[in-house]
Amino acid sequence: MVGICIAGVLLLGAIPAFAHVHVHPDKEVKPGTTDVQLTFHVPNERASAHTVAVRVRLAAGLAGVHAENSPGWTATPEPGAQGTLSAVTWKGGSIGGGDGVDFAVHVDRLPTGVAQLTFAVDQTYDDGEVVSWSEATTEGSPEPEHPAPVLVLDGAESAAAPGTAGVTGASGASGGAARTAAVVTAAVALPALLVLLADGRIRASNRRQKIAVGRE
Repeated sequence: MVGICIAGVLLLGAIPAFAHVHVHPDKEVKPGTTDVQLTFHVPNERASAHTVAVRVRLAAGLAGVHAENSPGWTATPEPGAQGTLSAVTWKGGSIGGGDGVDFAVHVDRLPTGVAQLTFAVDQTYDDGEVVSWSEATTEGSPEPEHPAPVLVLDGAESAAAPGTAGVTGASGASGGAARTAAVVTAAVALPALLVLLADGRIRASNRRQKIAVGRE
């Protein structure tokens, strides 16, 4: 039973990752990589409310950022210092419960001298609630409720780009890393769960046989 519970926990633990905001590049990225499209996948976590605005606060050091419109959503850039963009807000669309939309920006050049880029995403619901995906994830500590989307710049986090729903010209993955992790976890946990269940049935059958023999 302990093994069954562990397998169940593994399967359930793979699910929450789908609900996080993620950022994915359209190709392998390293410090200084040029001509990159970054796609932010934003899911709607609430069944009782719709997402009506998404604001991405951009990481520092990005050069030549251009906001992309999504079908039904209009991108409004927020100028920063020296002609750069500090944030982009999308409005006009709606994300229902259980759905998600991809929002993309094009970057001429990624910064050098850093190993990763941390963004923040403010998600506004139609009831006025604003959820800020900006909490830092610390190694060795439980994952926060609303972790900030992080782009690793070592070439290991390239997106497979299976196609992007709802983004004009986007080719980044929609939560691809989270889905991959969930599928792998489920693939490992499910066979183990089936083996444990089969073993439990065999043990129960053996106990019934021993009891029957004892009665004779």
